[in-house]
Amino acid sequence: MHRVFVWIVFVYACMFASPWLSFGEEGQAVVLEGRLNALFPRNAFWTLEVVDVASESNIISIGNAKDRPLAPGSLVKLITTGAVLDYAARQGGFDMTTTIFHDGSISDNRITGNLYLVGRGNALLSTGDIQLAVAQLSRKGIKRIDGDIVADDTYFEATGLERIRKGAGYAPPCALGMDLHTAAVYVLPTKAGNPPDVRIEPQNAGVKFSVSARTVSQMHVSSIEITQIDDTSYSITGNIPEGGGVFKKRFSLKDPALYAAGTLKALLAKVGISVSGRILKGKTPSHAKVLAEIKCQEISELLRDMNVNSLNVVADNLMLLLGGEKFGAPGTWEKGLRAVREFLSMLGFSRDADVTIADGSGLSEADRVTSRFMARFLQKISKHPWFTQFEGSLPVAGVDGTLKDIGFTDSRFRAKTGKLENAFGLAGYGINNKTGKKIAFSYIVNIPGADVMGIDKTGAEVMRYLASEGVQ
Repeated sequence: MHRVFVWIVFVYACMFASPWLSFGEEGQAVVLEGRLNALFPRNAFWTLEVVDVASESNIISIGNAKDRPLAPGSLVKLITTGAVLDYAARQGGFDMTTTIFHDGSISDNRITGNLYLVGRGNALLSTGDIQLAVAQLSRKGIKRIDGDIVADDTYFEATGLERIRKGAGYAPPCALGMDLHTAAVYVLPTKAGNPPDVRIEPQNAGVKFSVSARTVSQMHVSSIEITQIDDTSYSITGNIPEGGGVFKKRFSLKDPALYAAGTLKALLAKVGISVSGRILKGKTPSHAKVLAEIKCQEISELLRDMNVNSLNVVADNLMLLLGGEKFGAPGTWEKGLRAVREFLSMLGFSRDADVTIADGSGLSEADRVTSRFMARFLQKISKHPWFTQFEGSLPVAGVDGTLKDIGFTDSRFRAKTGKLENAFGLAGYGINNKTGKKIAFSYIVNIPGADVMGIDKTGAEVMRYLASEGVQ
């Protein structure tokens, strides 16, 4: 209870911009450190590092965990972004094309043989993308497929890293999947006394709903519950008021590749192309021929989506893709992490005890960094030709993504947040008003219950004072 009270006081102090939060001189930074140490509970570890981007000089180094690697959460995505951009710049990009192959013959508007849906890590593949590919088949005059639809996700071998968190934001990485490897169930009211209308997106030919829910009069309160039994089975119970809004819930998919193949079958049927066989998983034979291709968005656009919205599955897919591209298929965690280690070594962080990376997203319990490492990392990559893309991928303070509602607005500040149950992090770039200096900063707090303690408000104040106070 005492800890909660202390944090309420702290958050309100931040909201009213108390003058002790000043970084103008070394003495003032010491005052800040003392105040934060006094306000943080005893079991909190925290650190703030600020570096002058141009001169590489250290400006601020405070906190009780300056030498202690902390859980960074999604700040790991900054390292993934840098490694991906560096490799793409050296190799001319990545191939993330989703392809439809066939292994048979085509005659009389019929394919005799299997269709293969092959992925290379584009977790943002959409229903619209599949529809465009299906339209290519329709234009070829195809009306029937005498064979199976085979989901080929073999470009990644994603085993070996277990997730302890559940939910739509923690879907498993996979070489083939749609909509961030999730499915959304929509429940829409009809007339009172009748079952509601239930839909799913992405569409899937194999999805089944068990519906005991009913539409009720407008006087009632919604009590709809959606339960996922497996990827293609859902139970809908409770009541939904007539004339009310749509109830929606998104679910993580255990096998995104199989689900994507089911979506392909459903969309083929919508344009009059029947499939006689099953939906299954397998590897595309070498003699198979291309029927249609779905290009991924540009890597800079993909990375901006990933960082602005903190998309975990995109980051983990990119880690696996990086490993597969650099060291040969299949992409694995071991290969991806090796590629990241080589990237950090190139920056001068060889065998650095300040950083341990176990995945691409920051969800792993093994991820650890110091703020000193993160600030230095941000400063070092500012010298690379792809830096404009890197910085452009970050949310703008108070404008978009995870920084939209942080409580501080300044278009010159771009930063990535990292949020876990027991951690909050904020790292990026800004400009100081008084000196005009561009700074790289990293602020990390580890404390049990961080996700419900309002710590993001302190991140807003860190940026506010880095912008407004004199930075030597």
